[in-house]
Amino acid sequence: MKDKIIIAIVIVVIIVAGIGGFLYYNSTASNGHMAISVADAPALSGVGAVYISFSSVELHSNTSGWANYSVPSTTINILGLTTTNASLLTNITLHSGKYTMIRLFIKNVTVDVLGVNMSFTLASHFAFINHPFNVAAHSTTGIVIDFNLNQNLNLNSKVFTPNVGFVVTS
Repeated sequence: MKDKIIIAIVIVVIIVAGIGGFLYYNSTASNGHMAISVADAPALSGVGAVYISFSSVELHSNTSGWANYSVPSTTINILGLTTTNASLLTNITLHSGKYTMIRLFIKNVTVDVLGVNMSFTLASHFAFINHPFNVAAHSTTGIVIDFNLNQNLNLNSKVFTPNVGFVVTS
């Protein structure tokens, strides 16, 4: 009799654990991850550093529209970063599916020109990427947003225009 009660309890625990695991898996089954990194194309001569402070990122899908994701307060010197050594900006957990556009919001830009740090005016407060990509469930999609500093920096007027390229790395 005692053995039957123990067996019954073990069976109930296994069933409850199985149901809990199934429900957890189904609740996260539609989620994937996206790792957003930033890089640059080579800059103009005399530029020693390009510090960009980021604030958030918005992603657009045709099924749910725009969704905003905050970025930890981050300032990155993107000078010299390439698509192979890009700096990780943030990891996002989001619904799997097809995304079509990205807005990467920029707080400010400071440029070291010949050893002097200068604040640049932003021509736009976000970099806009219109390029579809897929985020698969239970995997990570890597995105590199590649700033083209030769086009972005106007050293004479001290204006930063966020022209970017886009690379899906995984």
